[in-house]
Amino acid sequence: MPRGGILLIDLIISFVSVKLAFILVATITNAPIDLLRLGWPFWTILGVQLVFFLVFKSYMGLVRYSNFRDAINLLKETAACVLALLLADMIYLIAVGEKAILDTTLVIYGIIAFLLLFLFRVTIKRIYEFISLPRTSHFAYVLGTAPDDVAMASGLISQNSTRFSIAGFVDDQPKSWNKRVFNLPIYSLKTLQEGKVKADAIIVSDQKLKKLQSDNNTILSQLLDLQYRIFKLPKLQDWGDPELDYNNLKEIRIEDLLQRSPIKLNNKRLSTLYENKTVLVTGAAGSIGSEIVRQLIPFKPRKILLIDQAETPLHILTLELSKDFPEIDYEKIIADVRNKKRIEQIFELFRPQVVFHAAAYKHVPMMEANAIESLSVNFQGTRNVSELACQFNIERFVFVSTDKAVNPTNIMGATKRTAELFIQSLTYRKNIQTAFITTRFGNVLGSNGSVIPHFKKQIAEGGPITVTHPDIIRYFMTIDEACQLVLEAGGMGHGGEIFVFDMGSPVKIMNLAKHMIRLSGLRPDRDIKIEITGLRPGEKLFEELLADKEATLTTHHEKIMIAKANNNFEKHELSLLLNNLLESVRGYECKEALTILKKLVPEYHKEDHPSLNKIAK
Repeated sequence: MPRGGILLIDLIISFVSVKLAFILVATITNAPIDLLRLGWPFWTILGVQLVFFLVFKSYMGLVRYSNFRDAINLLKETAACVLALLLADMIYLIAVGEKAILDTTLVIYGIIAFLLLFLFRVTIKRIYEFISLPRTSHFAYVLGTAPDDVAMASGLISQNSTRFSIAGFVDDQPKSWNKRVFNLPIYSLKTLQEGKVKADAIIVSDQKLKKLQSDNNTILSQLLDLQYRIFKLPKLQDWGDPELDYNNLKEIRIEDLLQRSPIKLNNKRLSTLYENKTVLVTGAAGSIGSEIVRQLIPFKPRKILLIDQAETPLHILTLELSKDFPEIDYEKIIADVRNKKRIEQIFELFRPQVVFHAAAYKHVPMMEANAIESLSVNFQGTRNVSELACQFNIERFVFVSTDKAVNPTNIMGATKRTAELFIQSLTYRKNIQTAFITTRFGNVLGSNGSVIPHFKKQIAEGGPITVTHPDIIRYFMTIDEACQLVLEAGGMGHGGEIFVFDMGSPVKIMNLAKHMIRLSGLRPDRDIKIEITGLRPGEKLFEELLADKEATLTTHHEKIMIAKANNNFEKHELSLLLNNLLESVRGYECKEALTILKKLVPEYHKEDHPSLNKIAK
């Protein structure tokens, strides 16, 4: 609607307000009422009001987005008009000896005009919201009544969200019950459990979510059991961001329910290490490798070499890079880290300066049945790439290891530990210019083949969810966090270190399964059953980040530590064992390779191995 049209409506409202003011005063003073009489005092009030409309420009705003500031502007506008008229009337009194308009008339006009102008805007706003509000909008409760929670609710209400309609608050503090905020009721969890009120969503602030995690509060689990959808609001400081879309608040994910706060590392200083460098990433199509590639992009490397033997995943990654980061120069290279000659050709052609080695076989049960393949990729492949790094004087070589390498009970962890030993042995060589750095962390949420995608698939199929042991626990981190650690370690390491991460408290897999069922809108043991299947071959009840005989040193980051590993081998003895292991792996001599492996990793003391049994058969 043209702004002139809004000004005309405001003038009509002022016209009606002036007439009502004169009628009310006439009624009070018992003066005769003439509805058709429009004298010069009438037009004077209307004319002065028009001037203040033009000065304050209240007609310029979009009426459907009117808010508290617009109401204050209207109040200032009408108050200024009344004060100006009172002043003019006083001057008229001094000049003529009588008042042209009663003060009461002007005050009453101001009150009526403000109320009608405000009512017009509120009415249009509500009509617009009713017409435009999607029928799929959520009626939602805000969790908590702390200042941050109330501020979030106020912001959401004033934003005129077309997705959420705030119906009230939920609080676990008895002193808040049966009270109101913004004229909206505050309910207890018991009231919701009794079904006395109904909404389909709960909105929780980021601050509240972290507090509930630290206090081990079960209210979120109880709300999920009641089949409420739970949405997370942005951090309070983000509400000033004009690009933030409050109609697209995200449902909480399993990461949000894990009892640990995400860690964001400061990567700004890493620009000098990666900017304008050629960076090679093995296993680039995997969960960790592909995320390393994504997080390298902001540092503007000259070229990224994407190496993987998996054709289709590598193709999918390159399609993503071409679409989202067309400015990035990269090479997609099909290659196997076990083929040293092929990897050498790549080093010779592109001359990388930094290497991130993420290629590995990682699935514990599968590797138990294929021990020689695990050794071939995890040990031989790592040895090939790291030796070439020495040969071509690579600046930094970052090896991605695992917490399963600590006191390993499975072949995957043991092969990763032998790779760590070889990486550390390179630091003993003379004239080595490459800084070799190892990072060791726990399970990564959502990575290929990890427990979360597996649980999601089981839930989608209607269950049951299979858990190997009711007391099994694991450390978890997000892919984003894991790769930030890898990049940070690549920057802070001088060579020979094993970096470990403070991953917070371990998570019971049973609790993880229940949380995921609830997040799917279902109830554990009612809608989806949980079955205990027993520990798999090589599986631990718990994982360790540091070996028993290892000590840790602090770094400049409180969440990152250096593990000082003691291998208890003389240099010559270690070198001999590593060389013998390589020859056994190359010859696919599984029994001999496992014998040497147990000498290198004495913590791995499994007497009988599935791979040997299959070979015997």
